[in-house]
Amino acid sequence: MVSLFASLPPEVLLRLFQHATDFATVNALVRTSSIFHCIWLLNANTIALTVLPKAIESYHEAHTLATLQDEAEEAESPSAGRRRSQRELVIVLVRRVLLNSRLVTGFYERDILPALKSSVPNEHDMYVRSPLDRKRFIKTLYHLKVLAFVYGLNGLSTPVLPDIREDDLVDISEVSSWLRRRLPANRHRELGVDELLMEGRWLQKFLDNRLAVIHASDRGDISEPLAEQ
Repeated sequence: MVSLFASLPPEVLLRLFQHATDFATVNALVRTSSIFHCIWLLNANTIALTVLPKAIESYHEAHTLATLQDEAEEAESPSAGRRRSQRELVIVLVRRVLLNSRLVTGFYERDILPALKSSVPNEHDMYVRSPLDRKRFIKTLYHLKVLAFVYGLNGLSTPVLPDIREDDLVDISEVSSWLRRRLPANRHRELGVDELLMEGRWLQKFLDNRLAVIHASDRGDISEPLAEQ
């Protein structure tokens, strides 16, 4: 008996993959039949790049972090001059994003959420008042990891300073302060932001500089960009 899937054009089968919202679904489809397995082998890059943004919380920030990590590693690698294929680039991106996602979401669920739920509400602490604001918290953890990575590349002198919106800068300030007060330093280390939080002056300088640039731009005063040295 001929499988129903065998009668469908490849474009339709590819669409089924692209409608997946996580890689568990992709894996299940691949295991369904040899036809789906073949579609995956022929279109792995397209499928991965379509599913990844839907499968990862705060994907934009996750992608920024993975890109910085890849660029730094490629610059330091002896094989940096070798041009990698598109397939290799996609595989590296997917792996980095998934690993970072497990770290960030795991840290939130294991360390932050229990601490928030057990905290006594404080009118000056927005994250205690809204402890289930998962999306904003995870997005901010990614921002902190990006800044920790930049800090490890010689701080404000590095050319890869991220462009972060004003609302997100405020969240970074509040979350970093919360992490210092509520979680021990060894937990910061697990997330990879311990040195950034320990050296609070660098982070505060970055936040102040970025806010000053944003406010100057809002006023139209952009003739002399704020020095970041």
